[in-house]
Amino acid sequence: MEPGKIRLINSGGEQPDIAQTISYAITNRLYRVTNDGPGNGGPGLMRIAVSRSVLWWTINSTVDLESGRSVDVYGSSLTVTALTSLQLFGSYDTI
Repeated sequence: MEPGKIRLINSGGEQPDIAQTISYAITNRLYRVTNDGPGNGGPGLMRIAVSRSVLWWTINSTVDLESGRSVDVYGSSLTVTALTSLQLFGSYDTI
């Protein structure tokens, strides 16, 4: 397992979305993504965009994850976006 931390903080920059690419691999892998929520313990919604390769095609899908939940996703590229809060924390593991 390869653990990693997700830290999405709005710094007031030019990008309107708070997003972080957490993985980009050549082959598809199984990941467990956990939304720990904002630092103050309130609710926070995280959107996970997954791209996976199947033969010659690429399949894109999205999952919305509430605070305190985790989800297993399979793909080669993962991007997380904070939807409802300006600060959001989480973690991910390669299984």
